[in-house]
Amino acid sequence: MNKGFTLAEVLITLGIIGIVAAMTLPNILGNYRKKTVETRLQRFYSVANNALKASEAENESWDFWYFETNANVINTKKWYDTYLAKYWKTVKVEVLNEGFVVAYFPDGSLCVIKSGFDYFYYPEGKNFSELKFRQRTKYMGKTLFVFSFHPDQKTDDMHYKKGIEPYGSSKSDLYADPLYGCNNNNPTGGAAFCTQIIAKNGWKIPENYPFKF
Repeated sequence: MNKGFTLAEVLITLGIIGIVAAMTLPNILGNYRKKTVETRLQRFYSVANNALKASEAENESWDFWYFETNANVINTKKWYDTYLAKYWKTVKVEVLNEGFVVAYFPDGSLCVIKSGFDYFYYPEGKNFSELKFRQRTKYMGKTLFVFSFHPDQKTDDMHYKKGIEPYGSSKSDLYADPLYGCNNNNPTGGAAFCTQIIAKNGWKIPENYPFKF
């Protein structure tokens, strides 16, 4: 005659399973979010630059593209419509009150564009809101990653004659820079250099990355 499990044994087993799940689930979810960030950052970089090349081939060299001043955000939609709209595959585009353009992508990510120069990329669009974007320095390197397009600035060796590149500087310590370094101590400039760190690591978040997912 087979002996079944007692109620106490079943409850103990379920309790053990629950404890193990509670211990491992955060790591599983964290690794999933980390992989999502890595995959979508690399995809955005590739797709965005392919679009720039297609636009350049059909329009004119980047050398002759019209750029707003970095402080003039209000005409960003005009710039976007001229140079990018046709070449970016989006599901929706909207304009924030200040003039920033928000482009929503089919994979659930989105990018906020400023003046044609700066690109604030959210691998998971659910992390975006207009309020959070106004407070964007708090989220850089975590749910928000910064790219730039400055092909005409000869003094910027990281971006001159290049496409949409991770925000960074060859003259600065990407981790310790006092204004944009990838750390928790830059409340004004934010951790804008984090994108460059991930890119230099083959679009993989390094082991010593300062933020957890």
